[in-house]
Parts: sequence; structure tokens; C-alpha cells
Amino acid sequence: MKRFRMTAATLGMLSACFVPCVRADDFNKETHLTINVPFQIEDKVLAPGEYVFKLVDSDTNNEVVSIFNSAGTKFETFIIGRPTYRADAGGKKLFTIAEPHGNQPARLQSWFYPGDNFGVEFPALKIGNETGHVSRTKEKGQNAGRAD
Repeated sequence: MKRFRMTAATLGMLSACFVPCVRADDFNKETHLTINVPFQIEDKVLAPGEYVFKLVDSDTNNEVVSIFNSAGTKFETFIIGRPTYRADAGGKKLFTIAEPHGNQPARLQSWFYPGDNFGVEFPALKIGNETGHVSRTKEKGQNAGRAD
């Protein structure tokens, strides 16, 4: 047990020395997220586990986020979000997760990279009562349309 503690302490000190080298890439905002309950991003439900979020270089007003497994080798999904802003960029809060409603899983609302004021908002999807179709929530100034 003592040997395990010494090994863990040594690895901890070594990793603290290399943190600037191991830091995620600022270009694609690579961020690791570990969850212990399922949660939903748009129409995709992610099982408990570790995931890697990466921002895809995009020339549009929307933000495209790719989600991979913990090793970054298996593509899970991509999500089209929209830019969002926060006033305090110094906080450590990277992900905003909405509380689950009823039997629905918790929902990922937004993602901010450490130190950035601008992040990605993930719009909620609503289930239509009459048709059963999935539709995006309306943005300001948009007319409600019916997709049949």
C-alpha cells in the first residue's frame, strides 16, 4: 500500500510538471468530459463514460462540435450549436447541464473553454405534441413553421 501511495504521488508530481505541455489544443478547444449518468445533446443521448469534445473549424455562424470516445479514436456524433457569451471567463465552469425533467436525461446546454468568453450553446429539441416530429426551438425573430 505504501508503494502504491509513493507511485501515485510521484506520478502526480510529474503530471503537474508537464501540465503546460499536455494542455488541450487552443485551436480546436479539445476538452475531456466524464459523466456518471446519461445526458442528452440535441437528439443524441450519451451513456455514462468519458468523452472528448472538439470544435470543428467552421466558416458559418454556427459552431460545430465533434464528440469522440475517451481516447479520441471513435467518433460518436457531431452537434451544430450557436455562439454564446459569458461575462466572467475566469471561472472553471466549462459545461452547463440542465436538470432532467421527468424520465428525460439531463441536457447539455453550453460549453465554454477555460478562459474564453465565447462558447457554444446547444439548443434544445422539442417533441411536437400532434405530429410526433422533433423540431428545433424557435430563435428570436423566426416564424414557426410546420414540417410535414
